[in-house]
Amino acid sequence: MKTYSSLIFSTAPWERLHAFLDNQKYSTIHVLADDQTEIHCLPILKEHLSLPISSCFVIQSGEASKSLETCTRIWEHLLHQNPDRNSLIICLGGGVITDLGGFCASVLLRGLDTLYIPTSLMAMADAAIGGKTAVNFEYYKNQIGSFHAPLAIAIDYRFLNSLPDRHVRNGFVEIIKHSLISSPSYWWDITSLEWPLSQSTLQDFIKKSIRSKTEIVEKDYLENGIRKVLNFGHTIGHALESYCMAHNQDVLHGEAIAIGIICESYLSGQRNRWKPHLIDQIKSVLKPFTGTLQISKQDYPEIIRFLLADKKKQNREVHFSLLEQIGQPILNQRVSEEELVNSLDYYNLN
Repeated sequence: MKTYSSLIFSTAPWERLHAFLDNQKYSTIHVLADDQTEIHCLPILKEHLSLPISSCFVIQSGEASKSLETCTRIWEHLLHQNPDRNSLIICLGGGVITDLGGFCASVLLRGLDTLYIPTSLMAMADAAIGGKTAVNFEYYKNQIGSFHAPLAIAIDYRFLNSLPDRHVRNGFVEIIKHSLISSPSYWWDITSLEWPLSQSTLQDFIKKSIRSKTEIVEKDYLENGIRKVLNFGHTIGHALESYCMAHNQDVLHGEAIAIGIICESYLSGQRNRWKPHLIDQIKSVLKPFTGTLQISKQDYPEIIRFLLADKKKQNREVHFSLLEQIGQPILNQRVSEEELVNSLDYYNLN
């Protein structure tokens, strides 16, 4: 049975990475970056990497690059470099880069080793952790993917200094999700925060999220049970992302997931008789993280159509991960179309 065992270097990351690579004896090292990390992060990697880089392939930043077309370009580039089974792929970037690069590496030559250097808050707190890889297909979110954990993840918090506020908020949504599925005290810590956050506060929450997610993934790497709790907010959130891709609307992953968390908290509260003020509190905390996306009733049918194609469905049914209470997830919940409409209506209420 496959298990999750990525090493995580968050203290003295470059020194520990240096020691790790010295013990591996890779034949070639290839870097995947995007047009932003090439400018802001690649020079830092080159400064600290103890071994020569054989090649670097740069893609356009953004969710649109997470496609099979981009995979083909990456595979063509790598194969022209004559890699072997002892080659290493370093993914330098945010969640798009780690998802995409991890998937490309998982199937090339039947699997090459990967190393992740996450450069966004989203990647540090969530996307780089857990060993899932994926690309989008025909506007459907993460429909093609694999489980292929990186051997190591090196986290240099200095990369956060170049992030605009929108992208900090984008990544922090996953931290908020981790609080809701973990414990009331974790959630309470979130509600007492004042924005913008200090770097030390941000680092503390990243470490807490890494611990929370790693503990879950180590119990259920292939998502047959408890790992499904990490999907809270993502069933509706991914449907919104697919809808936005189909209509060329600008939305970040975390912004769509923030809306998904609001809607799925509403579903949880309605089913489990939460006091209304608790649902409203969650909505109040998440609203500043939802961006500028507007949803109208006429959009609902198409959003629900994308939702019904969710990759997590079983026996032709979409199963939600909801909350019985904060910190008490419940898995494999069926949700009617009427409930979905009501949850979207709740989000649209002022």
